[in-house]
Amino acid sequence: MSSGKPGRSASKRSWRTKIKTDGSACLVFVLGLSITAAGWHSAQRSLTQDTRAYFDFRVKQLLATIENRIDNYQQVLQGTRGLFTASVAVERSEFQRYIDSLNLAARYPGIQGVGFSLIVAPAQLPAHLESIRREGFTDYEIHPAGQRELYTTIIYLEPFAGRNLRAFGYDMFTEPTRRQAMVYARDMNTVGMTGKVTLVQEIDSDIQAGFLMYLPVFENFQAHDNAAERRKHIIGWVYAPFRMRDFMSGIGGERSADLHLSIYDGEEVSDTKLMYSDQIDRVPQKAISKRLNLTVGGHTWTLVIHSEAGLKNWLNNYQPLLILVGGGGLSLLLALSTRQYITRGQALAMAAAVNRALQESESRFRLLADSAPVLIWLTDVKQSAIWFNKQWLSFTGRPLPEQLDQGWLNLVEPSQTELVLKLLQWHYQTRKPFNVEFRLRRHDGEYRWILNTGAPRFNNDGEFVGFIGSCIDITRHREMEEELWELATTDGLTGFLNRRHFLVRLREEFDRIQRNAELQSALLMLDLDHFKRINDHYGHAVGDEVLQHFAQIIRSQQRKIDIVGRLGGEEFAIILPDTELSEAYVLAERLLHTVAGTPLAHEMSLIEITISIGVAQLNIGSESPDAALKQADQALYRAKKAGRNQIVLQSQPETTPNQPRR
Repeated sequence: MSSGKPGRSASKRSWRTKIKTDGSACLVFVLGLSITAAGWHSAQRSLTQDTRAYFDFRVKQLLATIENRIDNYQQVLQGTRGLFTASVAVERSEFQRYIDSLNLAARYPGIQGVGFSLIVAPAQLPAHLESIRREGFTDYEIHPAGQRELYTTIIYLEPFAGRNLRAFGYDMFTEPTRRQAMVYARDMNTVGMTGKVTLVQEIDSDIQAGFLMYLPVFENFQAHDNAAERRKHIIGWVYAPFRMRDFMSGIGGERSADLHLSIYDGEEVSDTKLMYSDQIDRVPQKAISKRLNLTVGGHTWTLVIHSEAGLKNWLNNYQPLLILVGGGGLSLLLALSTRQYITRGQALAMAAAVNRALQESESRFRLLADSAPVLIWLTDVKQSAIWFNKQWLSFTGRPLPEQLDQGWLNLVEPSQTELVLKLLQWHYQTRKPFNVEFRLRRHDGEYRWILNTGAPRFNNDGEFVGFIGSCIDITRHREMEEELWELATTDGLTGFLNRRHFLVRLREEFDRIQRNAELQSALLMLDLDHFKRINDHYGHAVGDEVLQHFAQIIRSQQRKIDIVGRLGGEEFAIILPDTELSEAYVLAERLLHTVAGTPLAHEMSLIEITISIGVAQLNIGSESPDAALKQADQALYRAKKAGRNQIVLQSQPETTPNQPRR
């Protein structure tokens, strides 16, 4: 009996030692894996957020590119209509020279051509046929054949070669989809766009879905202020046909592999409505998707966009894997080291360390946290910082003692320090997790936006002992947001607000005035005189230089409170807050003289520039922002009609009928 007891005792000690050794190693390993998993999860979540943010950015960028391309083609139609407005009659050769000067193939991808469709009454048909045939087109007929109340015929279409020859003489009004867009353009006096069609120009090979855009042309010196007058005085339409794949060529830029895009006619998503799709069989199963509507010329497209696998190539998508592999390896190394130390006779010391780790685990946590790719910090119950990991110290470039207690607050952007401090104090009182964004000075002196996430810490007795938190650099996210905001609100050529956002700001100013009857502001509408001549003589590139030159002059004259927008083409508008009509006239006069006295130097010559300005008042009596804009536009029209290079106030009466402004 006595001889068996020592053996059993030794066996028990050996078993206990083995449990302590392996158990402690497993505990360290599990603890390390837990921290690694948390870091991996945070990095994975950040990658998901980055991917979604980049996807949204690329979608908005793609949509803006499509809208800009459509806007450019609308400007082509506006310029072509201006050719008819400025002439008593436009001959075929004159039309050809004008379209040739636009250099459509190089500057406007996807456009099949630019043409003019003339309205012919049945009584005028024999004379019309004879007139065209005398030009040398002996086989000319209007097709499809048949008698009808109204004929429309394509008499001009440039370039007049290849596929386009098939459209000569075609009556587009006979086809319902085209007719709907032509009627919309006529009655609304704006660009009308068709739904999905097959162009007359299509031949047997490479057949694509197509669409057309129309802009009405009215008789010169005849009123067309309402639908009835427009129907009475319309003479035809300038138009442009498009083949969809050609139109979308190069639209995605160098990063087109990021996204898969499908465009459907209308709001229905179906094979019959599909107008365009790229890489249709390659949509990833876990793709991010978005569905948008784009309405142009009274017609809607539905854009269905999916992310492609290449989207993540522009992101740091290996970080989660590095954390997982690195953290797992470090956890295993620590576990093996722990086992080795215990095996060598340090079981009691290691057991005490493991016990302390179970209660607080800060020392072991710090060892692992120093390897984490995020900025980690600890505070005590008194809101004093007691520790920062190596990533934090590396980011800030400051030694640990300088950042303990409240020292780290010296690195917060000064204008945000008070707000950050109040937010942290509130969360210390409520002892709830928080997320706060602020700017922190990096080691190179640059302030970077960070997202600071904190969570309360409690000991084994449930007592609050402080906070633990991590920070990630979100400067790239903020820059993306700012870039998206700028893309959505500003005009790319001049840097002023685009039409859509200018109208938003005009509405805000109107609402502000409606809340206080004593307030009043002014609204200026500005238009460059004879801008079409500049484009025709020097080319559109120089025309863009003129617009940028004009924008610089406005910036030099505007006040800090003034709001400037480019409404389209050469037309601009300025909101003058808290400004009476008389003051607005003085400001407008100064701008008028500055523009006239500041020509644009181009090569060996100077391009003289003048503007016309209409001024309207925005006050408690204003009916709406649109009404004020219309008043300013009417005043601008009167300035044009009075000889240009003039200012007209809204109160000055109009004495003659409206005529096209140019």
